[in-house]
Amino acid sequence: MSTELLNDAYAAAADWHGRLDEDDSPRTRAEFDAWLAADPRNRAAFDAVEQTWASLAAAPVDDRVLKLRREALSATHRLRYFRVAMAAAVLGVAVAIGYAVTPIFRDGPASPSRIMAREAIEGGAFRTAIGERSNITLSDGSSVVLNTSSRIEVRFTPERRSVRLLAGQAWFQVASNPNRPFVVEAADQRVTALGTAFDVRLNDRDSVQVTLAEGKVSVEPILSPLARLISPPPVPELLIAGEALIVSDHAPVEKRKADVSKVVSWRQGQVVFDNDTLATAIAEINRYSAWRIELADPALGQLRVSGVFKAGHSESFVETVTGHYPLQIASRDGSRILLTAAD
Repeated sequence: MSTELLNDAYAAAADWHGRLDEDDSPRTRAEFDAWLAADPRNRAAFDAVEQTWASLAAAPVDDRVLKLRREALSATHRLRYFRVAMAAAVLGVAVAIGYAVTPIFRDGPASPSRIMAREAIEGGAFRTAIGERSNITLSDGSSVVLNTSSRIEVRFTPERRSVRLLAGQAWFQVASNPNRPFVVEAADQRVTALGTAFDVRLNDRDSVQVTLAEGKVSVEPILSPLARLISPPPVPELLIAGEALIVSDHAPVEKRKADVSKVVSWRQGQVVFDNDTLATAIAEINRYSAWRIELADPALGQLRVSGVFKAGHSESFVETVTGHYPLQIASRDGSRILLTAAD
């Protein structure tokens, strides 16, 4: 591929990055998908531009960088310039964009929204670090998207397609095959699907949440051989599109109507809150970044938060909540931001 064509690919990727930020409508998304499908190098260019842009947003932030970021966001032509500059940086071109930005390319932490892609696999173990997402295409045409800090093991046999979620969260888009069930195991729960789309999240206390977007799935406990001998077979819980099931050792099984778009917003690099407690919001934001946000007084965690935030952008979240709530930054170091009540 010539240097000129390579520059064109990255320039187009940078422009798409800007368009999707400003307009994520179905029509724009369809045009973007068509552009990706036109040439496999377009996907590589877009992923590289997104990774570099995310590295800029996630870098250690001081007042100069925040000022520069606000100025970049204040006008469309500046935003487009920044994204084209990011593409040029990926190509190794020397780009003079100011002293405050330069250290981000040199010393910045790993991207909070890096997207990796793996192709057509029958088995193996896969994981993501904090802030990463991974797209995995399975050999049967099904796909898995791993969220931040997640791990799976895949094992396909002629009779069954099996995935074990060991940590984190994953989205499954299952290719239909009635003669070869697709089974996801998480903690002590088994989810069985034929052709469907669903999200499975394994929380720290081994509680499992299954959210169904399309089709039908059944969820049932995994019993030990001894338990199978002495207990009646469990009755599977059946889910239909738009439902979620939460299973935990610490609470009764709960089936409820789900806000599917909120649950899977992480696939677009977003975190959505709708009247959630501040404690819940902080815990979710902390999943996507090495930065840890903490509250000096746990009682502050009862404040209610609504809004859409970029996954991995802890500093932007802190700016928002301290600007709208009686909160202030009590202290900050290289990996921790402590919030306290405002004076």
